Amino acid sequence: MTRVVPRLRAIMKPFVRFVTCTVLFTGGLGCDPDAAADDGSEREAPDTRLQTRMLAAGAPTPVALAYARTVARAHREADRAVGLEARAAILRAALAEPVPGDMPEAEVLRLELAARLGETMAERPEGAAAAVELLAPMLHPARVLPRDRATARALVTLGDLAVATGDDALAVGSYMRAIRVMSSLRQELVR
Repeated sequence: MTRVVPRLRAIMKPFVRFVTCTVLFTGGLGCDPDAAADDGSEREAPDTRLQTRMLAAGAPTPVALAYARTVARAHREADRAVGLEARAAILRAALAEPVPGDMPEAEVLRLELAARLGETMAERPEGAAAAVELLAPMLHPARVLPRDRATARALVTLGDLAVATGDDALAVGSYMRAIRVMSSLRQELVR
């Protein structure tokens, strides 16, 4: 436990600095009352709502274990795949697998797959917009998300994709929500 906290701090420090700079930069742009009037549009405020829940590990059933193996196999195959399209196809197929109802951890596995697929899609021209369409519903602020590093990773990925598409409000909201998830995880480790 004591070795994990310094590692978490080392990971979080540059991330928090980056997000703080992003928030300060975009927040400063949003504070100019004449800026919205100049371009004829109103700026959207970042949606930073976040509800999380701890996942209670379920008893491993044969169906849940098969699903976890399928996801792990998809990650291995994607690592070995040659070309963006092949990697994306493997990740899409794994994401389309039916989720066992008796496996609370399945959402975490799906978020990992979706984040990786989003990153893969963003490597293509115009892929960032499609990746936002994939991730945004899964991470919508009205949803209760698992309190896990996979959620934070997916939120950071969504923020990066939003930056690439020019959606500053979504980017800032996603980064801020990711920080809150990581802060919650850190607080649990310290307890």
